[in-house]
Amino acid sequence: MLILIRLSADISKIEEALKLYQNALKLHSQGPQYFEEAEAAYKSLFQSEIFTYLESLSDHQRSELYGLPEDDWIEVEDPLAAVAVAPTAGTDATPSTLPQILYLSYKNHALFLLDQLKYQLPTEGNEVARVLQEPRATKNNSQTLTSSLKLFVEALNRDETDIEVWRFVSRIGESLGSTRIARFCLEAVLDTDEISKDAWPEPLGLQEAFVVERLQELLQRLQDDTDTPHLPITWKSQGNIIQSLRKHLDLLPFLPVVSSSCASKNYSAEPPLAPISRHEIAVPLRNWGSCGKAILLRLQKIAQGLEDPAPGASFFLSLPSGQKSDTTPHGADGASNDLSNNIHEVVTNANAPTALEKPTIQDELGGNARLEGQLPSRYISRHSSSSGTVDGPKKAVTLQESPSTVIEQYGDASADQDVAHQENIQEASVAPITLPTRKRSSEDAELEEAGDTGRSKSKRIKARASVGESNSHREAAMKDLEQYHEGQLYTYDQADQLLFEHAHKLLSAFGVEELGALAQSRTSASTSRCDSEPSNVVFQDLKSVLDSWGGRKSDLLLHGGGFEDPISGATATKNSGLLVFLEQSKPSFEGTAQTAVLDGEGLDALSKNLSDNWKHLDQVATEWIKSLVQPNYLTLDQSLDGRSTYEAFLWPETLKETVVQVLVKQDEKIYRHFFDELNILQQCHHQDSLKERQRLIDFIHAVQNIFELHLDVYGRITNPSSEVDIPTRAAQKERLARWAAIAHHAVNCRPESSSTFPTMDSLSIRFLWASVVFANLNSMASRDLAIMHFEDLKATIRDSGSPVIELQNNAIMPEISTEATDREISRLTTMDFFITIFDAEKSDPVELIESLEPILEISARSHLGQGSSLSQESIISRSSNDLFGEARDRNNDHPEDEIAALHNQQMLQFLAKASLSLRLLLWRRLIDAYSIIEYSPRIMSCNLRCIELIMNYFRSSPYFDMSQEARQVALIRWLRCLDDLLTRTLALASIDARSLDCIDELHLCDSMKALAFLQSVLHIFVTWEDRVRIGSAPLPRQTSSSSTTAHNHAMAKFREMQVKAWSLQYILVKEATTQASQHDSVTNQDLVRFLKLAHRSLGLRSYCKLSNKSFVKLAKHEIMRLDTLEESEIEIAQIILDLYGLKVHPNSWQIFDHGCTLETLERRDAIEMIDRVMLQVNKLNLKDLGKSELKVTMDKMQQVIKIPKNVPAVLFNRRALNHFLRSPINPVDLYRCLLGIGSVNAVRVKNEYSVVAQKGWYFTLGFAALARFRNQKRSSPGGFEDLDLALAFFRHDIELDYEKWETWYRLGQVYDAKIEEETMWTAEKLNNNKDEIQTLQRNAIHCYSMAVAIAERCGYPSFENINKMSELYADFGIRIYASSREPFSMEVFSLDSFKKHFNGERVGMYEDRPFKPLRPYAAWKFASALLRRALVHKPDCWLNHYMLGKCLWKMFKSNDQLRGHNRCIELAPVLDTFKRALETLQERRENRHSEKDPILEPHYKIVAVIHKLVQSGQLNAQQGSSFLSVTPYARKFPLVEDLDGWESYILQVLKALRSADKSNWHHRMVLRSAHTIYDDSSTDPRAALGAKHELTQQIFTKTMAIQIWKPENERAGRHFVYTTRYVEFLLRLLFQLNDRAGVEALARQVRKKPGKFLRHAFLWPHICETYLKLLRGQSSVPENVQDTLFKNISHEAFVINADRLEAWAHLPTSESPLLEILKEAIELKKLNGGLIKANSIEDFIGDTYAYLYQVLVPDLIAKSNEEETRGRMRVNHLMNAEIPVTGTPSPDPGSRTEEAVPARQRIRGVGRREIQKRAEVLTTKPGGQHTLSKVSKGQNEQSNPQTMLQVVIKQDDVGKDTSSVPGSLHDSADDESELSDIEEMPEENEARPMFPNLISVKGDENEEKDESDQVAEGSQLDEGDVDGEESYHTPMEM
Repeated sequence: MLILIRLSADISKIEEALKLYQNALKLHSQGPQYFEEAEAAYKSLFQSEIFTYLESLSDHQRSELYGLPEDDWIEVEDPLAAVAVAPTAGTDATPSTLPQILYLSYKNHALFLLDQLKYQLPTEGNEVARVLQEPRATKNNSQTLTSSLKLFVEALNRDETDIEVWRFVSRIGESLGSTRIARFCLEAVLDTDEISKDAWPEPLGLQEAFVVERLQELLQRLQDDTDTPHLPITWKSQGNIIQSLRKHLDLLPFLPVVSSSCASKNYSAEPPLAPISRHEIAVPLRNWGSCGKAILLRLQKIAQGLEDPAPGASFFLSLPSGQKSDTTPHGADGASNDLSNNIHEVVTNANAPTALEKPTIQDELGGNARLEGQLPSRYISRHSSSSGTVDGPKKAVTLQESPSTVIEQYGDASADQDVAHQENIQEASVAPITLPTRKRSSEDAELEEAGDTGRSKSKRIKARASVGESNSHREAAMKDLEQYHEGQLYTYDQADQLLFEHAHKLLSAFGVEELGALAQSRTSASTSRCDSEPSNVVFQDLKSVLDSWGGRKSDLLLHGGGFEDPISGATATKNSGLLVFLEQSKPSFEGTAQTAVLDGEGLDALSKNLSDNWKHLDQVATEWIKSLVQPNYLTLDQSLDGRSTYEAFLWPETLKETVVQVLVKQDEKIYRHFFDELNILQQCHHQDSLKERQRLIDFIHAVQNIFELHLDVYGRITNPSSEVDIPTRAAQKERLARWAAIAHHAVNCRPESSSTFPTMDSLSIRFLWASVVFANLNSMASRDLAIMHFEDLKATIRDSGSPVIELQNNAIMPEISTEATDREISRLTTMDFFITIFDAEKSDPVELIESLEPILEISARSHLGQGSSLSQESIISRSSNDLFGEARDRNNDHPEDEIAALHNQQMLQFLAKASLSLRLLLWRRLIDAYSIIEYSPRIMSCNLRCIELIMNYFRSSPYFDMSQEARQVALIRWLRCLDDLLTRTLALASIDARSLDCIDELHLCDSMKALAFLQSVLHIFVTWEDRVRIGSAPLPRQTSSSSTTAHNHAMAKFREMQVKAWSLQYILVKEATTQASQHDSVTNQDLVRFLKLAHRSLGLRSYCKLSNKSFVKLAKHEIMRLDTLEESEIEIAQIILDLYGLKVHPNSWQIFDHGCTLETLERRDAIEMIDRVMLQVNKLNLKDLGKSELKVTMDKMQQVIKIPKNVPAVLFNRRALNHFLRSPINPVDLYRCLLGIGSVNAVRVKNEYSVVAQKGWYFTLGFAALARFRNQKRSSPGGFEDLDLALAFFRHDIELDYEKWETWYRLGQVYDAKIEEETMWTAEKLNNNKDEIQTLQRNAIHCYSMAVAIAERCGYPSFENINKMSELYADFGIRIYASSREPFSMEVFSLDSFKKHFNGERVGMYEDRPFKPLRPYAAWKFASALLRRALVHKPDCWLNHYMLGKCLWKMFKSNDQLRGHNRCIELAPVLDTFKRALETLQERRENRHSEKDPILEPHYKIVAVIHKLVQSGQLNAQQGSSFLSVTPYARKFPLVEDLDGWESYILQVLKALRSADKSNWHHRMVLRSAHTIYDDSSTDPRAALGAKHELTQQIFTKTMAIQIWKPENERAGRHFVYTTRYVEFLLRLLFQLNDRAGVEALARQVRKKPGKFLRHAFLWPHICETYLKLLRGQSSVPENVQDTLFKNISHEAFVINADRLEAWAHLPTSESPLLEILKEAIELKKLNGGLIKANSIEDFIGDTYAYLYQVLVPDLIAKSNEEETRGRMRVNHLMNAEIPVTGTPSPDPGSRTEEAVPARQRIRGVGRREIQKRAEVLTTKPGGQHTLSKVSKGQNEQSNPQTMLQVVIKQDDVGKDTSSVPGSLHDSADDESELSDIEEMPEENEARPMFPNLISVKGDENEEKDESDQVAEGSQLDEGDVDGEESYHTPMEM
């Protein structure tokens, strides 16, 4: 049963409707002033598209519009019911689903109409009644109430549980005068028919109580007491609450209520007679089907009580004028199923009641102008929006539209049309909508053109002359457009041409010629049907199908469209198989070319008859039936030859369904009419009137036709697939029996046969045939008896002249002939066989195979041989004789075998005429049998046979003879079946390698022919899609988004079929090549080329991603299997790109993106791809691999391959490798590696990872990471990720195979790179973590030595390896030399950490080194040997010559102790080596790098060497200058003869070198110039000043910041050696020049950046010592003066004098050189920051402070005493004094001797820490107040103890910031000082007074208290004194 339900809802539309609903509700709630806006809002709401959804219609509306019984919609779940939308903010109860929105929209709109009516009525009750009684108001108000009633009804259809809505409907019905509606609604809430008084166990709710009260009042007015006792009891009390509630009984109090006088009327009185009326039946379309629908709809309304015509009312038809219906007959191949389903529904729901209906179909289709506007928007064709023009806003638009447009609009939702009919309706071209325009031409107005009367023509008339010219331009443009499209198609055509030519070449080797040329299928598709061969019709059909593709075709291709797929469906059960056997074993009527389709012929006569006569509606229905089934009824049409429309025309499917509905629903009345009329005609047939006799014969024909129609209905509902229930079948069987009886009676009552009535024989034959069929439909009928009936019937037909009677409108008996009887007899005789075959539960698979397989094979060969000269019957005869003849010859004595053979022959003959579906079902049963026994080869064979059958069906006459529509349906249906077969076949071939074992060469050829034909057919789609893609062909328009989605899926299925067909074709060709050894012309290269061309053709169209990329995977497997590595690298790269998105070929321009979805790369596939990737990698320079896309591919592959697992062998090798790298360097092993001796104790690993390693995978990844690190231009430290990655990969490679010298070599380079990176940016690890650097050096040397040993042992024959070996020797030699020099200084060869325990005979156990370490001279000698080997194959490398020269120079300079037993080398080889380095460098610069900066290292080195030789006297000045002429920087200077000119000469050469260094990277020339100036006269200050000038020009800045960096060709860490040397040399110069400011700045720079200097821990103490020595020398401060000075001074005296000293130091006018030196010393201490012990700095600070104390304090004491004496002589002091004032000065506190101190008191000394603090306070400016000197207690004993306040004037420097230590006197000398970068020492926070300028002077008691507190504080701070002596801090801290 086809039920059209939208599978998904547009949520955005629902949300939009929800917003409209909320807006309308908001305006509605705001009062009458917003009613107009609310009305517009509700109008917009109901114009929303959601109200046109199929789910939005009620069950009855769906039944009315689409002809579906309502019961079929009851259990269908609404797909939109669960679609929730987001609630809008601000609403508490917002509907969230489509049903809720619909329900609330209808309900609230109805309430809005009632509110509008209430607002329009007066408030007075009498006035309301008066207004309502006005005629015009009555009409308007009635319309308003009716509209609200309809809306409430729609709301109840959505939710019938809302009691309030029922009350509203009841009240409105009461106001409209319908007490029936009022009572029904109230009783519907209570359901009084089933619920009695005692059935209410709980009290009623408020709404139910209201309903009961209203119903009681209504029953009282109607005087009906029958239901009153059954009502539940409501409230009986009359309290205030009850009275208040009674006010709410009436929901609409403003509407009038039926007056109480109605109860007193006499209802028994006769009502007045109503006038007799005539009713019009509006027919929307002018055809019989529409007319029947209108009559049927009116019958339903009357039956439901929606319409109550007066007794005796008549009905007549109202036909539309000037319309013709475009109807299409149902096809024979697909119509029967859908029509059967619809008939099932009609019969099942014949008497079922329906719900409230929508307005009649005429209301929906009421006129041409209204036709499209009344339809839902989603059913209106899209063409309507683009056809025609609108003539302004005021002019009406007239739509001239044919009925076919209407049918198309409803085509998508119609459920009662079969596939062929539906396709024709849906894809029919829409008639253009003609819209009148404002301007009209004179031709349209039929006006003559104005003559040439001298008046100038208008512009419009003049423009006509240019029409011809514009047409020519248009033709030229069209031609250019065609050429443009051809150019776009050229790429596709060229790829297809190459593919088809090569495929044809391969297939022709096996005798397959079906593929042919590329243009064959295109030509066949464009050829007309009359000129084409039958085999080419399928091309045209597919082209037509694609051009008119629609939703029904998409459904047919994707879901079967109601057809059961014999292949992809469920297992062929007994019912499904028998159904196909019964339905398709007999021929279906396909319609001939002469058969016309019944449209509207004869409708005018019927309409006129009904208009002229008085007919009731039942009589109208009977008349309509008689007009269709009775010949010559109403009019005698001689063109029909006395036949009815049932016999002469092909009924449209809708008409057939309507006829069945009317016959079933009106059966009683129609039967009674025909029975009575038959009796009347029977009584009149004895008259001799020819007219009466003809009427009787026509009437008998009508009875027979109705009998056949009922027979057809019963046959359909009783077939095996029918789901109609037993009562429905019984009812229809009863109807059929009655009509069979009346037909029998009618045929017996006909006049005797004569020549005048030739149709009598055909009628008798029809009756006999129908009787036999009726008898066979009885389940109790015997099959043998049925065969006898048909044999007798066959004889009767033969005796009657073998007529052929076609009944195209009857599916159960479409044809009556002798051939039809043969088919029926064959069907009945073979039924037992098919019952056994299709009974899956009882069939034994082996037995089924033995009985079914021979028959199917012979039948398949017969169908495959239809193209031969022999007939199909002869082929079957020969095959059956070959198969069964021998059996009969052997078993002549066994008659049962002969009977079996004859039965098989009958089966073959039956299958020869059987339909394709039946044969495929039989093959499916055979496949199921083989599946049970799990024998895949025969399953593969059966699948291929099915493909062959389907493709041969497309070239057979049954397909060719069908109508175009039926062919298109069949084409789509079987293409869907082919798609499933291709999928199954490919899946089986991919999972089972022996699936083709049972397929012989002949079978392969047949299958390849079928696939070649399929590829030709599918190529029609390919070319069509190409033209759509480039825009030269239009894409079929779809009516909705769902149909567009279905269309896309359908097109995707076509593309997948193309991919599957090529994949399966290749598999078969490969198998045929394997089997047919004589076809040697087909080679592996041909197969690979086939895959390449097919891949290119599919890839250009982005087909490769389809079918789960099956073709791409097949191509990958096959090309890799065929081992054509070099030839197919481009194709493999393309395949890998399609599968995984990886680019494995460097030439990306040859690889295209085919738009494939990427697969997850599996480990197995990644390992398989390694060979292909490494093939491309080997073509590149490994140093450039990181820049290639191959590196990205390799990284992704490595993520899948992963690192080797920790198997025991790998773990063992890893431990051995770690042990080898950690071992000390044995000099013997170094020398032995040059002989090829050396190995690691490792084992060989054999697993999948070792295979990966053997292919060089891990080595390549490691080298790529190393190259990427080297190619980076780094400007900051860090970024070891690449080195760590390279290290890991190289180690993995060695762990799997340790005999790879290049891996060892690259691993050593990784360690070298780590050393360089660790020592390039900072010297931190060189100073603090040398062990790590030594470990890296040791690892590098071990790796180099192992690489040399393996390379020497294995050999290196290739040129590439020779160059690599030369690089290995060079790197090894440079590493040895670098480790011997600073900053490494042979530490890597030290064995101090590798000592072992030994047992000696004499000494016993002792610890010693295991062997002698490598000496420096031996290291230089070994490095020189390696560098000489490197020069053998690369003699033009200047670096090797340069490093060899440095090694020889070190060996030459070695003394006897270093040289040991080695002989001293000559000077000439050393100089020749440097000379050769300069020569090769010059050649290299001239050839390749002339534009770059010059390399100066060899030039400087030879200058330095010659300078040292000249200074040492080994060369004279003339020899030295002569030798220096080898460098171009010395040639322009004249040679010197003696040493006097040598200094200036060498300085000029160094200056030339410095000028050549444009980037100032080379710094050693500067130092060499400074030493040249200074070394010979080191005591001369001018020489020191000149050397300083040289250094500060480039190396040091004004602030002594060092500016050097590592040059490009300098060894790692070497520049830090020079930074330390430069600082030491400059420090010496500054000390010599007595430059205290320079030393201070240098100290700050060295302390600030310790990572820039090697051995910083030794450099900084040296700088501090030099600085202190310089300060002490300039200040003349003696040593240890603090100890001698403060030893005998008491603490109290020290405190007083220290305060005086501080007060003096803080004065602005105080100046002293000692004070400045003290400040610098304190700054040095802070700068040190605890880096070294500050004892020497503190000693100098203490000595300086003591010296300052010693010099200044006596003067300060004398000055203080003088001021004190003057103060005592003042007047105010004399008056306030209690004792006489004398002129004797107060004694000095420091002058008291120790005898004055009591003996028991402890003497408090001055500690070093207190001195340091006093020195720091002395150099620190005060923070806002001055310190007052304390007066001793003895002096102030007689003072007034009152507190006094003294205002101290603020000094100029009080407001200055004194929190930081002031800089030195020389800070302002340079603007580039970096003092702020040094972290200052934290100072103790001092408490600040609230008023800093006010100082409190207290009495003696307060002073003693303050002093005691401060002394206690000082004692706590003095606990950590440096010297440990007893000392105290000052009581008053500044």
